[in-house]
This record gives sequence, C-alpha cells and structure tokens, in this order.
Amino acid sequence: MTTFLAFSEPSAKVETMTGRIVAYSGGVMCLNGNALWSMLIHVQDHTSDVTSEFVEVQFSLPCGKSPDWLTRKSSLRKFQLTRDQQGDSVLKEFVDCVTEPPSGAPDKICPPFPLWKHLRGAEHENLPFGQHVPSYRSVNLPLVPVV
Repeated sequence: MTTFLAFSEPSAKVETMTGRIVAYSGGVMCLNGNALWSMLIHVQDHTSDVTSEFVEVQFSLPCGKSPDWLTRKSSLRKFQLTRDQQGDSVLKEFVDCVTEPPSGAPDKICPPFPLWKHLRGAEHENLPFGQHVPSYRSVNLPLVPVV
C-alpha cells in the first residue's frame, strides 16, 4: 500500500499597515465570474520592513461589483496584508498601447489610456510611475485565481 502525504505551504506572514488608498485600477475585464482589481496604498505606518512609500494590493470581486471604498473619500485605515513578491513590478501610468504601428499596418496609433484612477480626496497624490512597487494581497479581499 502506498501512502501519499500532502504538505501545505506555510501560511504567509500577515502584516498590518496603516495608509490611504490613493488610486485604483481594474474591474473592467470579467473572467470566470470575477474581475481583477488593484489598489495603490500610500503607506503611513507599518509593522514590517517595507521601505516603499507605496504598495500595490491585487484582489478580485464578482463581475459587476465594485469596492465599497470606491465612492468614499480617501481616509486613513488599517490593512491586513500578505507579501506577494512575484507580483512586484514597475508602476505603469498607461495601459500598454502601440505607439508606432508595425510596418504595413494602417497608420492608426492608439491614444494613451490611463491605467490608474485617483480616489476622491487623493487627487493631489503623485503616484510613483516608473518606480518599483512591492505587491501584496489583502487578507480580507481574496484574489480568485483565473482558470
């Protein structure tokens, strides 16, 4: 008789950060009943060794739903997050777009389309475009895998 043992990954360390949601992205494409969202948090205080002023948090919601904080003014709040180093990236300002058409293609160049929208009350925040931003996942807002 063969016995297989399954070992689960150790649970990720939960970090508490205090900050403001200053921008968001996503919610436009629906896959498997869920839409992918990201929020950009301007960190004020944290219990971890994060040296970045901003962190990106990816999460998903059922299609057609939006985060409850989307219509409220940005305010200081606490976040329970787990680190997701595989999601780290350089923050882009615009959705990827062809700026020069390939040879032989029509001369149509798509205009830049902003990737991030400021939250009400955070319009004055300068977002760290072109800078490396650490990625996190929310303990309270899951990220549903896309199959």
